Amino acid sequence: MGSVAGIILVNPAAGPDDLSPDELRDKFAGHEVVECEPGEVADRTSEAIKRGVDFVGIAGGDGTIRCAAACLAGTDVPLLPIPAGTRNHFAKDVGVPELDDAVEASKGEVVRVDVGDVNGDRFVNNSSIGIYPRIVVRREAHEKRLPKFVANIVAVWEQVRRRGQRFGVEVDGRHHQAWMVFVGNGRYGEGLIDLADRESLDGNELDVRIALADKPMARLRLLLALLFGRLSRSELLIRTTTSAVTIDVDGREEVEVALDGEVERVKTPLRYRSLEGELSVLVPAGLKTDDR
Repeated sequence: MGSVAGIILVNPAAGPDDLSPDELRDKFAGHEVVECEPGEVADRTSEAIKRGVDFVGIAGGDGTIRCAAACLAGTDVPLLPIPAGTRNHFAKDVGVPELDDAVEASKGEVVRVDVGDVNGDRFVNNSSIGIYPRIVVRREAHEKRLPKFVANIVAVWEQVRRRGQRFGVEVDGRHHQAWMVFVGNGRYGEGLIDLADRESLDGNELDVRIALADKPMARLRLLLALLFGRLSRSELLIRTTTSAVTIDVDGREEVEVALDGEVERVKTPLRYRSLEGELSVLVPAGLKTDDR
């Protein structure tokens, strides 16, 4: 890496336990720490790349990390994920679950991981259409006043009970009636709602799951499967892994797409790709792939 120190961009409102810039300056002595609103992350990251910094650290959640990763992808400047958001899925999946792990990673080694892409928009965790993004948003809203499991029940029920949420979708030429389509960057495990069990980030794979809406009693069965974490074993779910997939939605020129928890409108068809080894990431030295 170059001779310029790293820069750490801090999202001041990333999560419930915000890290102060002063605490980060103490932990990452010798590196620049800058407060940065979410809308400034892309520009700040691009400026840092031009300066030739050693790394770009992101103290924020998955959405903030996605913004920086989109700029860093394809360059030799590594990302240092610093878990400071609500969920921190990406940081945990690369072996940086705590702040002290990020400190170790800043002096550690660089690994290359895959990045997902849909019509030019990058994502590091997952993308989805249909009821799934709405479930996540509503669950997190309910968690402010309800236990997590209860919040999940309420959020799932709110979405599944609503009629008109199913949609026709063509996935690589095959037509389905669906409640949702999920596309993960890397291979995920059995869970789906918590997305806390990703198995790989370096296999050049997209984990594609379609929750079908055309089976008998599909609404009730989907509700029960989601509530009890059995969707992955349900015949309502079609699952494939691939390096690229094209998804089109009946009658829509554009569709709401969730990208790492943030919803954007994207023109159809949705052309998903796995960009193999596109992103450099700093992790603690000696961390094996199997440990992440």
